[in-house]
Amino acid sequence: MSQTTSQDSTDVLAELVAREQIRELAANYCHGIDKRDLDRLLGVFDEKAEWVLGEDVRPTGHDAIAEMTRGIWEAHELTHHWTANHVIEVDGDRATGLCDVDSTVRLASGEWKRAAASYRDEYRNVDGQWKITRREAEMSFLEPLG
Repeated sequence: MSQTTSQDSTDVLAELVAREQIRELAANYCHGIDKRDLDRLLGVFDEKAEWVLGEDVRPTGHDAIAEMTRGIWEAHELTHHWTANHVIEVDGDRATGLCDVDSTVRLASGEWKRAAASYRDEYRNVDGQWKITRREAEMSFLEPLG
């Protein structure tokens, strides 16, 4: 049986804390979008983060992400996101993640839609706080409900 050194224990604990903080980023992203809490949403992103929503839709930085978010809120009366299957790889002060998201939305027109996508994320730890530096959405489907 091998003995665990205090350094090994410290490394394991640091990685577990990183994983939990990163999972909270995904949850706060959903809460920020769905509850129209711009401060909460921007809080998950690094100030220079890139949010890739399509080939030609790549708001970069808090100002551009805020503008994109306001546009989403204008086009949608309601959004509700669920994140699952979060797989995280931590490498020092950087990490990557893959998670799935299902969402139900009601457009401003009253039409309901359902979507599924995956997020490919890059994260960075600065001064003990993890942030998303890049989030890329890969849409699986978007279809009318009902």
